[in-house]
Amino acid sequence: MKKTNAVVKVKWKKPSLFAMICLLLPLVVMVEAVEMVLVPAGAFMMGHDNGDPDEVPAHEVYLDAYYISKTEITNQQYYTFWLADGDEQGQHTPLGFGLDRLDWPSCAIHYADYPAVGVSWEDASAYAKWTGCRLPTEAGDRGNLWPWGNQINLKKKQPLANVWDGQDGYDNQLAPVGYFAEGSSVYGVLDMAGNVWEWVADWYDASYYHRSPKDDPQGAIAGCWKSLRGGSWIDNMQATISINRYYAYPTVATSFIGFRLAKDANPPSNQN
Repeated sequence: MKKTNAVVKVKWKKPSLFAMICLLLPLVVMVEAVEMVLVPAGAFMMGHDNGDPDEVPAHEVYLDAYYISKTEITNQQYYTFWLADGDEQGQHTPLGFGLDRLDWPSCAIHYADYPAVGVSWEDASAYAKWTGCRLPTEAGDRGNLWPWGNQINLKKKQPLANVWDGQDGYDNQLAPVGYFAEGSSVYGVLDMAGNVWEWVADWYDASYYHRSPKDDPQGAIAGCWKSLRGGSWIDNMQATISINRYYAYPTVATSFIGFRLAKDANPPSNQN
């Protein structure tokens, strides 16, 4: 079982010239109908000294500013890519939506605002490339145990995340993206905990934290599995803490794995 008594300390170092330039960047951009929000540059503690073997040690990393999609990629958004994919449609067709026994593309029509699931890492990566974006890295979290902070406030009237034991109105099934607004991050990013596990760019390496570079770590250069983050509707709240690392073969496609996008934030002078 994962630990939830961790103390996470965020340490901001003096901003670089690039970081100060990034203050001029728009807070929200649209990429292929995907709303993306700015996460400013900064340093934070990643991992935990008392965590599971693949979560140690706690170490400081620094990330340049980047954009991340506000929600998980939806069926409607993925459907646009799928239609545009032409001859490769069959290679990137989602499998196993899980609601009303609907298959693709019927689920894209009837559940347009639900996360696109049944997509492999290869599918997610192809979509990201098509949009001119990328998948986030494991280092995309900002140091809290959950997107909203380090505590679960049981007094909140609205649930924080879609998990199997959350009594959130979506027990044992997917929820539409953005439904759990109370669980947003400080930057307004939604569904970072629960609903679906999310593919990230990194190859999974259980010992990577022992040699991870400090600046913008990208994960191992090769491996058998791709990393997943965030927990899903089949997990309890304990599994959704940010230090929890999970993994799967890049060809796996299930009803509890989806993804979101990230995009490097370039100074305005470098933008077209």
